[in-house]
Order: sequence, then structure tokens, then C-alpha cells
Amino acid sequence: LFHINHPTLPGFAGSDTPAGIPDFRPGKNLLRVARKFSRSFEYKKRAKRRYPVQALYLMGSTGSIAHTSGSDFDLWLCRDPKLTPGALKALGAKAAKIERWAREFNLELHVFIIDAEAFRRGERDALSHDSSGSTQVGLLLEEFYRTGVLLAGRYPLWWLVPPEEEANYSEFAEMLLHKRFVNRYDCIDFGGLEQLPADEFFGAAHWQLFKGISSPYKTILKLLLIEAYALDYPHIHWLCQESKTAIYAGNVDMVDLDPYVMMYRRVEQYLISRSEPQRLELARRCFYLKVDQHLTLNNTGRPDSWQRRLLKELTREWGWGIRELTVLDARDHWEIERVFEERNTLVQELTRSYRPVSYTHLRA
Repeated sequence: LFHINHPTLPGFAGSDTPAGIPDFRPGKNLLRVARKFSRSFEYKKRAKRRYPVQALYLMGSTGSIAHTSGSDFDLWLCRDPKLTPGALKALGAKAAKIERWAREFNLELHVFIIDAEAFRRGERDALSHDSSGSTQVGLLLEEFYRTGVLLAGRYPLWWLVPPEEEANYSEFAEMLLHKRFVNRYDCIDFGGLEQLPADEFFGAAHWQLFKGISSPYKTILKLLLIEAYALDYPHIHWLCQESKTAIYAGNVDMVDLDPYVMMYRRVEQYLISRSEPQRLELARRCFYLKVDQHLTLNNTGRPDSWQRRLLKELTREWGWGIRELTVLDARDHWEIERVFEERNTLVQELTRSYRPVSYTHLRA
């Protein structure tokens, strides 16, 4: 839909709307689906000197243990920085139409049009609309490197910078491009994480509190991770770097590299080191409820999904039995006293996590 403009396909916003993704070739199945919209549809490959859509990525829980049937989709559309205001407006209209079309299938899609060059410079308006609060560019980038799934187009240059060169990311990335070890038109440079302003933690914590209104369990996990990062500032070992280090060492086990499992493991390590068993138990509840697998319910004779098998392993590791699982799986039927108790626990934890994170910029 972002590769061509065709009046019979969803999202058509005019023949002059920017379209085209480098090195993308729709397969037979995809073309078959496109012809369902119009029997006369015919795909014609056109070579272009510049591609207005540099890449498409999904980021967030997609592909992870935490992705459920109710999860939304955050799509990063990386556009040519040289698009004119008129072209950018037309591309935004196309994206909005595709979002509305997705809602017809009960899919919550958010398309973020991104200027990667502006993003690398830390400009707050690099994204088409506010997705991360006011100052969270660096922390958003870390989450992108940890969870991003390349759908089509250019890959992140960050993938090619070895873990031991993270502290010198800018110089190493420029060397790769300058010496032509890498074709600059094959990749996108979103920047590195070697420098991060301390006030980003304050902005991130503030934004997560806002998000906690609708998604308290996911928010608490993210706040705990940010808290662990903040207390290590400025010498932070990012989860995205941990993931890349494992891949460079040849570990491509998708369970070990699952971004939500990695987030939980870091939070677990952090809370154990602080001797905070009650907060750890809350983090485990948050993880279980975010994954939303209901382990006490019969799986109707079907083999367990990999998410369900992994969650069973984790709950056994935590020492949970049928009692703990039954209580959580019955959350929709809790009595009012239990609901108020849980709400108070969540509010207390949101406040508690916010405080040390918001003080990071003062310590810096």
C-alpha cells in the first residue's frame, strides 16, 4: 500500500502521493490479495532514482511473547527527508486512510512518519505525531533497536556497529560509510546511544505515568526498566546492546532474545539486587497479565503456542501454582474489594517508580 499508488487499493490519496520502497518486490500471494480489490489490478515495477519511503518497521510487542490479539501495531514509516511539505501532507493523508481501513478489521494501527536524519539529531518533531512524550528520543531509540522488525526497505546502520564500538558509535558509523564498506543507500542511520541527556528519564517517566491510565501493567514494567536504567546513569548497559552482543556471539535463540522476556529479566535482576521481593512479585503479575494467556483455561486440545509454553516455564520458575494462576485468570470477575486493592497497589507502584527516575536529572 505504501509502495505504489493505485486507485483501487486502500489508502489511495491521489496519484501524486509519495510511494515506493527500495528493494521491495511483492510476492505472488501479496499480488493475489491486491487483485481481490480489483480484477484489473496489475503491478508494474518502476525503477526510481529516489524512493520517498525509505523503510517500514514495526516496533513494540509485535512478534514477542507480549503480543496478543488485542495489541496495536506501531508502524514506523521512514520517509525521504527531502520531501516537500505538500508531498509530506499527502503521505500523511495516505497513512491516515490506511489506519482507518485497518480499523474495519479491528486492527489498531498507528503510522508514524519519521525523518531519520532529524531523529538522529534529537529533534522532537522528527515523528509525525507525539508517541513518546516530550523528551524521550533516546529512550525511544533504544526500544526501537530492541523491538523493531524490518518489513521492507533499508536496514538500520546500528546493526553493523559491533557491540564493543557502541561508545564510539558516531565515528564507527561514519567510517563504515566513508570507506564504502556499507552503501549509504542500503541503510538508515538513526544514531547511537553513546550520549543521553539525563532529563530524558524525567520525560519518559512522566509519559509512562500518562500511559499508565490505560495500560497499568505494561507501564509498570516499563517504568521499572527505566528505573533500572536511570540508577545506572551515565554508564548504562542497554538491553538493545545486550541483544546485539548475543547475536554477534552467535546466539539467535528467539526466546533468549524476546524483548519482553529480556525486559522482565533485567527488572528481575534489578529488584533482586535491591532485596525488594514484593515489587518483584508485582512485576511478575504485570508480566503475566500483559502476556494474557490464562494458563488455567483449557486449550481445547490444541498444542500450546510457544508463548504459552514459555509462560508456563516462567511461572514454574517463579514457584507459582494453580492458586496464584486461578486468581489472576479470574481478574475480570474480582470482587470490588479486590479491585480496589489492586488499583491502590498499582498507583503506589507507579508513584514509587516515578520518583527515583525523575531525580536522575538532578543527580546528573
